Amino acid sequence: MRPMQIAVAVETTDGDAEELDTLTRELREELLLLDAAESVARPEGGAAPAGAKSGTATTLGALLVTGVFSRAALNTMVSLVSEWRQRAQARRVELTEGDDSLIVEGVSGRDQKALIEAWLQRRSGSDPQP
Repeated sequence: MRPMQIAVAVETTDGDAEELDTLTRELREELLLLDAAESVARPEGGAAPAGAKSGTATTLGALLVTGVFSRAALNTMVSLVSEWRQRAQARRVELTEGDDSLIVEGVSGRDQKALIEAWLQRRSGSDPQP
C-alpha cells in the first residue's frame, strides 16, 4: 500500500456544464464512501467569473482522490467508477496517477477488464490475478 493522488475526469455525452457539475458531485459522494479515500476534492480552476460568490472556481468534471490504496482498494474504486459511469450515462471517466491513465468508457466488458487489470498491476506492482 502506498499513498496516491488520483485525478478523476468525467465527460458527458452532450457537454452540458450543469449536468457535468451534477454528475461530478454525485461521483464525489460515492467516492467519499471508500475507506481508503482520505479526501475527494474538486480542484480549483483559477479565478471565478466576475460576480461569482467565491474568488475561485472549481474545475468542472474534475476530482482529486487522495489516500493510501492497496490493490484491493484500487480495484474497488475502479469498479465503483465503472458502475457509476454506466448508471449516470457519462460518456467516459479517466483516472490518472502520475503519467499513467485508465479510461473507463463504453468498450466491451472483456476489453475494459483487460485495461483495468493492466492499470491496477502498474499501480500496485503485483502480478495479475487470474
